[in-house]
Amino acid sequence: MRNKYVVWTLVGIMLITTLFMGIGPLVSVSAAGGPNLTLGKNITTSGQSQTYSPNNVKDSNQGTYWESSNNAFPQWIQVDLGADTSIDQIVLKIPADWGTRTQTMAVQGSTNGSTFTNMVGSTNYVFNPSVAGNSVTITFAATSTRYVRLNVTGNTGWPAAQVSEFEIYGTNGTTPTPSPTATPSGTYQAESAALSGGAKVNTDHTGYSGSGFVDGYWTQGATTTFSVNVPAAGNRNVTLKYANASGSTKTISIYVNGIKIRQSSLPNLANWDTWGSQVEALALNAGNNTITYKYDSGDSGNVNIDQITVAATISTPTPTPTVTPTPTVTPTPTVTPTPTVTPTPTPTVTPPPAGNRGASVPYSRYDTDDSTRGGAATLKTAPTFDQALIASEASGQRYVALPSNGSYLEWKVRQGQGGAGVTMRFTMPDSSDGMGLNGSLDAYVNGVKVKTISLTSYYSWQYFSGDMPGDAPSAGRPLFRFDEVHWKLNTPLQPGDTIRIQKNNGDSLEYGVDFIEIEPVPTAIARPANSVSVVEYGAVANDSMDDLAAFKATVNAAVASGKTMYIPEGTFNLSSMWEIGSANNMINNITITGAGLWHTNIQFTNPNAAGGGISLRISGKLDFSNIYLNSNLRSRYGQNAIYKGFMDNFGTNSIIHDVWVEHFECGMWVGDYAHTPAIYANGLIVENSRIRNNLADGINFSQGTSNSIVRNSNVRNNGDDGLAVWPSNANGVTVGNNNTFSYNTIENNWRAAAIAFFGGSGHKADHNYIIDTVGGSGLRMNTVFPGYHFQNNTGIVFSDTTIITSGTSKDLYGGERGAIDLEASNDSIKNVTFTNIDIINTQRDAIQLGYGGGFANIVFNNININGTGLDGVTTSRFSGPHQGSAIYTYTGNGSATFNNLTTSNIANPNINYIQSGFNLIIQ
Repeated sequence: MRNKYVVWTLVGIMLITTLFMGIGPLVSVSAAGGPNLTLGKNITTSGQSQTYSPNNVKDSNQGTYWESSNNAFPQWIQVDLGADTSIDQIVLKIPADWGTRTQTMAVQGSTNGSTFTNMVGSTNYVFNPSVAGNSVTITFAATSTRYVRLNVTGNTGWPAAQVSEFEIYGTNGTTPTPSPTATPSGTYQAESAALSGGAKVNTDHTGYSGSGFVDGYWTQGATTTFSVNVPAAGNRNVTLKYANASGSTKTISIYVNGIKIRQSSLPNLANWDTWGSQVEALALNAGNNTITYKYDSGDSGNVNIDQITVAATISTPTPTPTVTPTPTVTPTPTVTPTPTVTPTPTPTVTPPPAGNRGASVPYSRYDTDDSTRGGAATLKTAPTFDQALIASEASGQRYVALPSNGSYLEWKVRQGQGGAGVTMRFTMPDSSDGMGLNGSLDAYVNGVKVKTISLTSYYSWQYFSGDMPGDAPSAGRPLFRFDEVHWKLNTPLQPGDTIRIQKNNGDSLEYGVDFIEIEPVPTAIARPANSVSVVEYGAVANDSMDDLAAFKATVNAAVASGKTMYIPEGTFNLSSMWEIGSANNMINNITITGAGLWHTNIQFTNPNAAGGGISLRISGKLDFSNIYLNSNLRSRYGQNAIYKGFMDNFGTNSIIHDVWVEHFECGMWVGDYAHTPAIYANGLIVENSRIRNNLADGINFSQGTSNSIVRNSNVRNNGDDGLAVWPSNANGVTVGNNNTFSYNTIENNWRAAAIAFFGGSGHKADHNYIIDTVGGSGLRMNTVFPGYHFQNNTGIVFSDTTIITSGTSKDLYGGERGAIDLEASNDSIKNVTFTNIDIINTQRDAIQLGYGGGFANIVFNNININGTGLDGVTTSRFSGPHQGSAIYTYTGNGSATFNNLTTSNIANPNINYIQSGFNLIIQ
């Protein structure tokens, strides 16, 4: 088992990447072969588990580590040295307190990133905490190579590759000379800074010493700021030189281009003549940057900043630029509808990368803006989020339309990426009866056609009059206009390859492509020891026949023998709901695994209500993994489909992992409606999964579900809340408490919210990345639904989360919803804390609180709001007209406190719109 769980701290995300977090001088790690050449280099892998990032192998911290995808050997991790370099030694480490294990691995090299040869053949290496502190040194004849790959085929301690540090050393102490970069190095003195809020330059140096005082220093009291402009060039590290005027630690906030990056604690240095450095406080990407330090400590005394030093990033070679060819055609711009009002345009902020917020995934995104277009291909956009436009539901509100034969878009595979697995997000028209149309596009690799991709709009397009979905266009306004398809290539894509999606079929339909994602396809998981297989009980892969009876028989055999149930490669059709146990005869413990979510496909063929999905009746522990689930469900049947990917009794301490669930009513509905009192799930973990393209919720922890987690999962394009906790009180169940949503990416929700809590206590949502919720909120809480609300809540926390292009002026009731939306309609909402939240490019209002139930002890800490009112709408369902505001309330009952609120690019000239009687405290 794993020896420890690594909890990541917040890393800067706005337009920069924070490489290091510590306070103290740089330490050069060296060995007999010279400096560690891995530091600062690009790391790529075949995959990773949870948050165990490949970049951990170059952070000089043996306590953090990379872990590959589980149960999927071989796995590899690779370092790009930037140029051919002579090396002769590698040192590998795992955490020093881990138990002994043997990893089987080969060291491979390549000069081009695609063809690898063994420098050291496959060998068993023993990591022992009592021998060299769990490190292994591999020495070999000097070899010149650019790419160094560790190919791991086994690990006796865990079914994955695990490496803390991957140190590479050159011969004779030499270090490759990096390609030159136009990088300014220099010192920015206090008097060259922009000062505000009472900051001043102090030139009285009497009684003090040290070289830093030659040109003066800056004295900063509370709420004052100090800024310097760093000109454009290559990547740079930034060092802050400071001293404290009194004997206590000071806290400052650091901003880049107006975006808060992090807070930093500056220890007292006792004497002003002893200046310290906040080393590696920032690592800036190329570009013009304004760095601002704001003193936000409540302590007395000043922070004294002497200078900021900017230097080239250590050993960072200039990468070979990817040439973006000139598009074959100039796209015809989509006509932008006139908004309700035409306010002064609010600048749109470029959304940041996820940093350490969101799921760690094995695929790489290739988006509209990355592509080259040809033929009649046209860029479609929805800059004001107009839901009449299909592009409003696209990622970034942009996609490429392919209207006629020969129209295409293509991408070049980036260095360190590639693989045989491709997922494409697309749109195509619906039929007049709502049952969808069929069509196709073709895929080319390096100019050679490799596949015709069958497409259908059978699953997509829902229509709304109010909040009731219908299946045919006559039912109202359309949503759910995108779907996905994925396929495996016979030959994996390599860096530098070109992949093209082109229309050739001659039909009259216009197709749209939003993006593709490319990933390595792991080797199929072999049948485990001590298991029973569905093929032993009559199931036949890929024969289009019903395998439900064989699946049920295999479950019975697995339970009776205490063995694992195995579902091998191939597609298996199930004609009705797969019941694993029953309400009157529940199963205690069972493990079910497939060969991998790219290999084992379960297709539910029945489109009728209650015609498919998995009904779990587990009393003990379920372990379910490595399977793709799909269905033929097309309708919510008046919100009574009863057709979830997983539903009913999930047991105790169960785990569902590495599953891909799409085209169901919900991905997972965790609730028991067969027993009174209801038997609730406790200790459930859902992780490393993909919950996509479902008609309603992604995952709902209902009916008393407690102490349960969803983590490191991608939740995309769902038609209700992406992740929700609804403590319904039906069937006499107790309230659900202490549920957690961590490190998830929730994107393209087209209804409701990305994350929602409707009651209970002790819930947490942290390190999530939310983007493009076109018809609803990023985070929401309300007391609308029946059941337990927040009467007994002692504390709910949202933290370390990014929300981009969320909120709306046009939910299904014709009203506005904030990117964070709190609706106390029936009861109060109380004891909720929001900490380290970035809200970027909000469609309307960033934070919205309303209705008369009341708000108490609602606290916001370190909130950054950049961009509101991008849809230009001012009409309101709840109040008078207003432009998009940072904080909007339509109730006079309650209060909210904001500590360290930062706002920029707010459409409302007054910043906030607050109803009389509501107590808004900003400090």
